[in-house]
Amino acid sequence: MNKVTPCISIPVDLTNPGQFFACCGLFELADRLWRGADVQAHFEPERFYLTGQDSTCTIASLLNEFGNAVCEQLDPQDNAASPLRLLPPFGMRLDWWMKSENNQVDLGGGGRLKTWAGKQFGPLIFGLMKKAAINAASEASPLDYGALIFDYKDGKTNKKTVSPFYFDSRREGTCLDLGFSPDEQDMSVESFPAVESLALIGLQRFRPLADDTTYPLSFVYAPWAEPLPAVIAQPAACGLIPVPSCGRFRFTKPSRGGEYMTMFSRATRERSSNV
Repeated sequence: MNKVTPCISIPVDLTNPGQFFACCGLFELADRLWRGADVQAHFEPERFYLTGQDSTCTIASLLNEFGNAVCEQLDPQDNAASPLRLLPPFGMRLDWWMKSENNQVDLGGGGRLKTWAGKQFGPLIFGLMKKAAINAASEASPLDYGALIFDYKDGKTNKKTVSPFYFDSRREGTCLDLGFSPDEQDMSVESFPAVESLALIGLQRFRPLADDTTYPLSFVYAPWAEPLPAVIAQPAACGLIPVPSCGRFRFTKPSRGGEYMTMFSRATRERSSNV
């Protein structure tokens, strides 16, 4: 079998859950944008690779299409946690964090991963982070692109930055070392918009395995190490099928300073029999 040269190759820190799921988000978007191009992806210890039989498959074109895609808020009455619809060329519904109307049933199994609450508005955060992600398209390392993200109204920019989803674990040290969440104290904070917006995409299909035997609840993901299509990579990502991997990584959701306010922690690598 001929080995296909990857059309996208970017650095990734596999101990950062946000970066892992952001790569999964890139994979999801590429699979939808370049249908029929035999899109596959895999990881190495420090890089993410995506292949496709299409000359337009580049990180710049993918992030530009993503950043410019229209996103609809499906429940106009719920500015905090409304499901979203990313319109063509992607045509994707985003609702992995949703629960039933009585808030008793976790509909998609992803509700326990939700990190935002209270005054944080999910549709707003996603829209601003998605738009800012375009600026990472020209970067050699788009998941390391950091910026201050501001909301704006009536042509004026707010003075306070918008809080991220806290998928990127590089924020963990800031909050836990200080003992409070800087954004809750009206402090401007830098975000990683490509990670925050792409991870929301990636978690729709690629969710980690929840380990109910641990306290606090922990989650496990396994970066697969051979090129796979998305439909096979999905169960591989949580270790449900035996494929070569870069190991198993476990993370939790520590508090970031307030009730129901959590973040993805830095993951620890575990021993794996099929590394």
